[in-house]
Amino acid sequence: MQSFLERRSPTLDTAQPSIRHIQELIRRKAPIALMVSGGHEYEGILRWQDLQYFALDPGENRPLILINRHSVSVLRALA
Repeated sequence: MQSFLERRSPTLDTAQPSIRHIQELIRRKAPIALMVSGGHEYEGILRWQDLQYFALDPGENRPLILINRHSVSVLRALA
């Protein structure tokens, strides 16, 4: 039995097709567009994902943009 101090966070279910597809976009460093619920669209390359966020690299030596997974309405590959 797991104690409170040994609490482990849940992991991404890599058996899900959507998670596998996103992981493939990360591996290929494919440019993508993410549209968030407010209507703003971000473009760049996904660097990583976790249970809460996507890390989007917008390029041009700008810092990573962390986007909450629950605010994303559309994720599409640009290439």
